[in-house]
Amino acid sequence: MTGLRALLTAGGVSAFGTQMTMLALPWLVLETSGSATRTGLVFAVQVLPMALLGFLGGEVIQRFGAHRTMLVGDAARVPLIAAVPVLHGLDLLNFPLLLSIVAVLGAFGVPYYAAQRVLATDLIGSDERSLSRANSVLEGATNTAALAGPAVAGTLIMVFGAANVLLLDAATFAISALLLLFVPRTPARSGEKAGPPGLLAGLRHIGADPFLRRSVASTVAYGFLLRVLAIALPLLAFDRFDGDARLGGLLVSASGAGALGGALIAIALSTRVAPRTLMVVSMTVLAAPLWLLVPDVPVPVLMAAVALSSAAIPVSNAPYFAILSARVPAEYRPKVLQSVITMSGIAGPLGFLAAGVLTDGLGITATLTVVAALATLATANIALALRYLDHPVDRAAEPVAARAD
Repeated sequence: MTGLRALLTAGGVSAFGTQMTMLALPWLVLETSGSATRTGLVFAVQVLPMALLGFLGGEVIQRFGAHRTMLVGDAARVPLIAAVPVLHGLDLLNFPLLLSIVAVLGAFGVPYYAAQRVLATDLIGSDERSLSRANSVLEGATNTAALAGPAVAGTLIMVFGAANVLLLDAATFAISALLLLFVPRTPARSGEKAGPPGLLAGLRHIGADPFLRRSVASTVAYGFLLRVLAIALPLLAFDRFDGDARLGGLLVSASGAGALGGALIAIALSTRVAPRTLMVVSMTVLAAPLWLLVPDVPVPVLMAAVALSSAAIPVSNAPYFAILSARVPAEYRPKVLQSVITMSGIAGPLGFLAAGVLTDGLGITATLTVVAALATLATANIALALRYLDHPVDRAAEPVAARAD
């Protein structure tokens, strides 16, 4: 098994375990306490570390290396997840202790996604097409896990109970850690080279590069808008189709199916189409169908628009992270990638919060118009950003890296 294949397989197994945990942990709380408030707190604590510790993740990757960061992240989550059903079985698991375990679990996951991209670049080099293909496989694994993980977890919970499913989740992280042992370390590359000091070094580098500055702005905007859309879809069904929950489910399913199909398309096109071309075309396809959600159109048109737009997300992500990884110097790569992921991660919850406020204040049609318009602007901004790809970074515009953050 090659190092790259082991890395990609480990990424898929780890993503599957993460998605199972996202359902099994809150379900255990619901089974044992019956409290929706406590269940919501568990959900929140799982994602809160990205907002609080996100920029620290780049420092971790820079100091310990991408390979070690991933290996420790998987290995540490095995006993943490397994401790929950064990303590529960011994009647020693109280709610504050559970929240503490969940918070630590989230903290170990903070640098994992960026470390995957850094390690893939260390193994492949800076060839954009090869990086695009590797990223498309990771996108496919993530989307497959997001679609299948909760469904499998739900089925297993009904058969074995939530506590026992958590033991299976722990096993997935153990398997991922074992797979990572087949990935060679790359001590001469970015993961273990001395990089720029300071938690915000990645942000400074982004600000000094016109391509990064523009493209990251669009990435964060999409991180916000797609969360607004996720809430707006069931609200659309409720508002226009007399509260038809079945239709709301169909729209959400169309989004998930489109994302999975898009991941397969990304794998097929990643080495055949130039990453810049693939990125522009896919982001145009991402934004354009959103306008079809604004007028009162038949249900099949709505489902097709949602599926097409969702399919474009992994197709655009794969070349974008390939271009980003090839563009950024090795010593800056961990902190730049972690900064991008952190900002997008923070934008997501804000989008969820804004969706309800916008819909209550403007109505569903106006909200969808805002989403489509801002998505179109974000796509146009990406197209403008690509003009700067062949321009060198203006180092003089970058603040002194040694400044304490």
